Amino acid sequence: MRNQRKKTGESRFEGTGVCHGVAIGRAFLVDDPRGRIVRLFLPAEQLEAEIFRFRQAVLIAQQQVQGAIERLQAALGADRAYILEAHLLLLQDRDIGQQIETFIRDNHANAEWAVRDVTATLLTLYAKITDDYLRERGSDIADVSHRLIKILSGSKIYDLNEMASGSIIVADDLLPSVTADLDPQRVLGFVTNAGGWASHTSIMARSLNLPAVVGAGDIASMVRSGETMIIDGATGTVILRPSPETLRFYTDQRERLRQQQRFDIEERELPAVTRDGVEIRLRANIELIEEIDLFQRFNAAGVGLYRSEFLYSNAANGLPTEEEQYEAYRFVAEMSGREGAVVRTFDLGGDKLHLEGYQPERNPALGLRAIRLSLAAPSIFRTQIRAILRAALHPDGHARLKILLPFVSNLDEVRTARAIIEDVARELRAEGTPHASGVPVGIMIEVPAAVILAEPLARESEFLSLGTNDLTQAMLAVDRGNQNVDQIFDPLHPAVLRAINAVAEVARHLGIPLNVCGEMASNPAQVVLLLGMGLTDLSMTPSAIPAIRRLVRSLSLDEARQLASQVLSLTTPREVHQYLAARLAGTGR
Repeated sequence: MRNQRKKTGESRFEGTGVCHGVAIGRAFLVDDPRGRIVRLFLPAEQLEAEIFRFRQAVLIAQQQVQGAIERLQAALGADRAYILEAHLLLLQDRDIGQQIETFIRDNHANAEWAVRDVTATLLTLYAKITDDYLRERGSDIADVSHRLIKILSGSKIYDLNEMASGSIIVADDLLPSVTADLDPQRVLGFVTNAGGWASHTSIMARSLNLPAVVGAGDIASMVRSGETMIIDGATGTVILRPSPETLRFYTDQRERLRQQQRFDIEERELPAVTRDGVEIRLRANIELIEEIDLFQRFNAAGVGLYRSEFLYSNAANGLPTEEEQYEAYRFVAEMSGREGAVVRTFDLGGDKLHLEGYQPERNPALGLRAIRLSLAAPSIFRTQIRAILRAALHPDGHARLKILLPFVSNLDEVRTARAIIEDVARELRAEGTPHASGVPVGIMIEVPAAVILAEPLARESEFLSLGTNDLTQAMLAVDRGNQNVDQIFDPLHPAVLRAINAVAEVARHLGIPLNVCGEMASNPAQVVLLLGMGLTDLSMTPSAIPAIRRLVRSLSLDEARQLASQVLSLTTPREVHQYLAARLAGTGR
């Protein structure tokens, strides 16, 4: 977070923009939802009464959440209610409840303190999860804990509908259940001290299309309700008490964005074709069923990456059943049109599945995860493959789904996985269960070993997919979530670019489809390089598609090749950035 004070009183903060757009309004400060809790030591004769008080609070919380679910369904539709349904499941989880009751008995503690202590331990475990999406699910536990403590302490759950129209919410952390009750007619956007892109609160912001910035440091301590505030959801910039010049700039910017949104819809049918007549496939990355709305709005050429992990996060009983998976995959296949969708098999860590003999890992990102876990737990993998093969069947005879194997590092993994897929297909045929045949199987190139072995891997797969986020992290040995070294994380590092180019040359030589599904595909300057390296199949955040479509239509592939050729000869990230800035300056790219 960076804070800059000026003589005018203007202050700027930077965080993570999680929903694009500009909001200009009055700050509405929400107190820290966690509050203060006093630790009491209860005599033995009061412990059972304290446990009864805790159980009553759970019942009241369940009633509150059920009411919130009904309000959310009425406002946004049934498909948004899963977030709060997860809270209901946590409140019904007897294991967590027993842990809290045991803590009360063993420590003679009051219920508020027991709830805080037990959930804090759970949150510590969630914080160690390497997968961004799953790590952010800890917000559900924090939300339920907050609700229970409020009930136990007799405090009133904060009612955000008391705010005036045109408000921007400022909070330490805006919990998902609170976000679900936001009135879009009153709220223009929100900014929080904490949070990440994959948190449920951020997902809700995108569902409500509210400009939002999270992870903005200590901004809540710097704001007073009623002060003018600006949010730039694209850059992650928050401006408090803006100067007249800044206010005019962002007022104009807001109007330009509104006009651009209208143009985006008008231009959705324009082909993504370069000036020299080369068609570029612009696909969408999605992880939530509701993102299909954005996919269709921007006319994506199918789903280039469907992250199936969210099905695990929202399953009623830990792992999604075959039928739960089948329904989700079938919906994605139907809504993706003839281009279809690529389903990445579970990229989960072994800590999620409680496998027999599993040992806790110091570095789960390099441990038993993704394809390694699928092969270590074949029953889970087989269930997912059954669901995919069934859902891929389409009346027109074409398979509308593809299977993508993540985190592959050697050919044996691919051969074993393909053998299981073929065995599952035989099993379905023997049962007489309808399913698609010949479903393409692809490999994610996201570790250095896969780059080096790209040719033998490609010879035993139907397509390749470049995961530029993990590839950059692995190539540079940089944890992109580590603030001490995140400035080193750079997809324009020459080593990363040369690795991508090497894979592109293999795909071109073998005539195998190659897709890019990392964040590079959403960045216009980086897309120019990708196109110049011959990568013409890109998958990105749905909202990035209009800008990339305009970029594609504005350039010739020959120009992009010349630029990429020069960049690949450079040897430092600074040289690459400086060269691109000079070449692309004034082009709007």
